[in-house]
Formats: sequence, structure tokens, C-alpha cells
Amino acid sequence: MQETGKNGNKKDATRENILKIAREIFSKYGFKKTTLDDIAGAVRKGKSSLYYYFESKEDLFLAVIRKEGEILAHELEIVINRNLKPVDKLRDYILTKLSTFRNLANFFHIIENDITAIGFIDEVKLKYERTEIRMIKRILIEGVRKNEFEIYDLTLAAVGITTAIKGLEKPISSPDYSNIDLERSVDTILKILCYGIMKR
Repeated sequence: MQETGKNGNKKDATRENILKIAREIFSKYGFKKTTLDDIAGAVRKGKSSLYYYFESKEDLFLAVIRKEGEILAHELEIVINRNLKPVDKLRDYILTKLSTFRNLANFFHIIENDITAIGFIDEVKLKYERTEIRMIKRILIEGVRKNEFEIYDLTLAAVGITTAIKGLEKPISSPDYSNIDLERSVDTILKILCYGIMKR
């Protein structure tokens, strides 16, 4: 019984190592240019060994994208569970989202670019978008309950804020904005989201 557990743990560790190295290679060369031979060479295993863990290059890439999605969701969940005022929680959420996103090259690539040739990614993109809307909505509901936000359509507001954040992902992650003060930028966006642009 114990031996099976050890083998299972070894298999999990090997799979995680393949995922880690595949993330780096896909990030560097992109999906189309990367081959399973490239990944097998980097992992120091035969290509046939990869097929033990993943059915194809598409299957491996999908696993990489899901892994990066889990990393992002985990970081955002930590923010949502913090004991902060809803407006501060919203600020930290946006800041965490954008700073974490910069490090998830593969996830960034499939979310921000039109990869029509990789149709199997659509399911991941849709799931990610729905998850983000739900997370933002949780912050908004908390704000309304604490009488800090006045929102008449929580779903529409969550979709709007999610879309606004999404609009920042590509420019802030590009080399042109590498020296940008992320915290200051988020504060500016949050001010517009919360108070609008009308002179008061």
C-alpha cells in the first residue's frame, strides 16, 4: 500500500517537473514553434515518456494553461479573503491581478491574443472569465452589504470592472510599460471606477 503511494508521489513530481519546464519553453518559443522533442530534451527524458503523462502537445499546453490559471486564481482568492474594506480589497485585487499576470506568459498570450488555431483553449478562456466575474462580484456584494458601494446591478458592474481590468492587462504587461508605477496606475483606475470622471 505504502509503495503505491510512493510511486504515485513520484509520478506526480515527474508530471509537475514536466509542466514547469514546458511552461518555460512554451513561454519562450510559443505554442506553434515548440515541439515535444524540445520539451523532452529539456526534461532529459525520451519523447515517449511524455506520452505517459500527456496525450499530445495540445494536452500538455492545456495543462500548462490550467496550471497558470490556478496560480492566478489562488493569488486572487487570498486577496478576497483578506480582512480589508471592500474598496481596499478591490484595489489589492486589481494590483495582484496585474502583477501576477505579468509572470504568467503563456496564460497572458492565450487570453490577450487571437489564437484561432488552438480552439481547445476557448474553454479555458471562458472558465477564467466567469471565475473573475464571480470574484469581483463577491467584493461588490460585500461593499453593498457594508453600505460602502451603491450598485443596482451587481452582475453588470462585475462584468464592467472585469472588462476594465482586462483592458489594462496587455499594455501593462508589454515592454513599453515595464517601468510603469503599477500601484499608482491602479490607484488612478480605481478612482475612475469608484468616482467617475465628473468634476465634483
